[in-house]
Amino acid sequence: MPRLSNNRTLPNAIMQLKLCYALRNCGQVKVINAFDKSNNVNLYVYDDANLKYSDWNNNKHAVLLSKTFNAQNPNNNTLVLLPLDGCIITGAHFIQGGVCDCALLTDKEMSFVEFKTNALSPNNFTIFQHAQKAKDQLWHTYDKIIDSECKNIGIEINQYVSIDFYVVFDSNFSVTGVRADLQNLQDEFLMNNHYPLFFENSKQFK
Repeated sequence: MPRLSNNRTLPNAIMQLKLCYALRNCGQVKVINAFDKSNNVNLYVYDDANLKYSDWNNNKHAVLLSKTFNAQNPNNNTLVLLPLDGCIITGAHFIQGGVCDCALLTDKEMSFVEFKTNALSPNNFTIFQHAQKAKDQLWHTYDKIIDSECKNIGIEINQYVSIDFYVVFDSNFSVTGVRADLQNLQDEFLMNNHYPLFFENSKQFK
């Protein structure tokens, strides 16, 4: 996969969660070969149709901005991209229930991202259907795969990092959590899972 960093030293964000070992049986591409890292101030994450998994770029002119998730990194921390669906997590046992596109993590934060930028219409019902599916994919990825596999080796992820979840639509559709139906999904997600869900195209990492 294309990389922003040629330095293959494992970042602490991966090592502290022992993700290479925890996810070793989840697919054909191992974490050590799939991850990328960067300390750029702005990173633009997107679902790459050619690669068939998530990638990122530090040049906003090289991507279709409306279909990206802007990872803002004002403190120049080491930010890690883990492409999950179609890359790290491909095993038949794991993908049942859905896999979100990627995770972004630092030493202190872990964000799971699902792109629904392929939605062709801003129709309210269409957006809501995509949002429901994304919500389920995100939680299944964390709860039944990542967290479960880490617990199997004695790692409690939420003791190391804060966790949140993002659904990304084409920003031209102006989909946000202020919509009543999406606010209900966010409230339900928080009540059931105790983590926040956002319908936003950006996050500022601390």
